[in-house]
Amino acid sequence: MRASQLLRGDPTSAPGTNDDARAEDDAAPTTRHASFLACAQCGQRVTVPSARVEVGGAHLHTFTNPHGLRFHIGCFASVAGCVVEGEPTTYWTWFPGYAWQVENCGSCREHLGWRFESAADVFHGLVLDRLIEVDES
Repeated sequence: MRASQLLRGDPTSAPGTNDDARAEDDAAPTTRHASFLACAQCGQRVTVPSARVEVGGAHLHTFTNPHGLRFHIGCFASVAGCVVEGEPTTYWTWFPGYAWQVENCGSCREHLGWRFESAADVFHGLVLDRLIEVDES
């Protein structure tokens, strides 16, 4: 599965499965492969799919910055392997009430997104086309 499918929450099913077979499959043990999202530039582990959160009613958002650059981001409760750059600012914030800071990959320094913080909340807006899904198996 591509990271974009995973991050969008696109439904997928294994080939050859259908609703009638699902009842039987529920009784059988299943093997689930763990995956994580990594920096597409260097492979540094960044977050896991289960860290997805909704902010402003959605996990996915598309924004344009003051320079005209467009970003498709996903919101996550936690990240690892990122470093925060600069002081928090509310200038041109995409989420009212939140200050932001740039987040770069801790390994290769690729810009991966932003850390957003309000008085009561913190989340990370990650640029989806700068992430890849890695299967741990």
